Amino acid sequence: MNDIRRLKEQQKDKHPGFGSYLECMTRALFSGLAGFTLGFSSVYFTQKFLQKRFPHQLQTNILISTLVGSFAAYKVTSERTKSCQAAWLAVEEKHTALSDH
Repeated sequence: MNDIRRLKEQQKDKHPGFGSYLECMTRALFSGLAGFTLGFSSVYFTQKFLQKRFPHQLQTNILISTLVGSFAAYKVTSERTKSCQAAWLAVEEKHTALSDH
């Protein structure tokens, strides 16, 4: 954790929005982790509930739940990181639409 603080201090003069970018990316990655957890668990427990009526193998439950959780994590993480990157580029003066290139 100290390395991140040191990195923020080193970059704060050169890139004033670096700290907020790091925090945004951290939230984005943890949101992706939460998306995987919620996607996997909701599909898995739904399948367990339906397994009483429609018997199928447990391996299928885990495989389908993993695929759905991975897709959910990918979508959440990619959308959140794109918004973080857009915010980072907006903070950097040379990349804004209002400045001359």
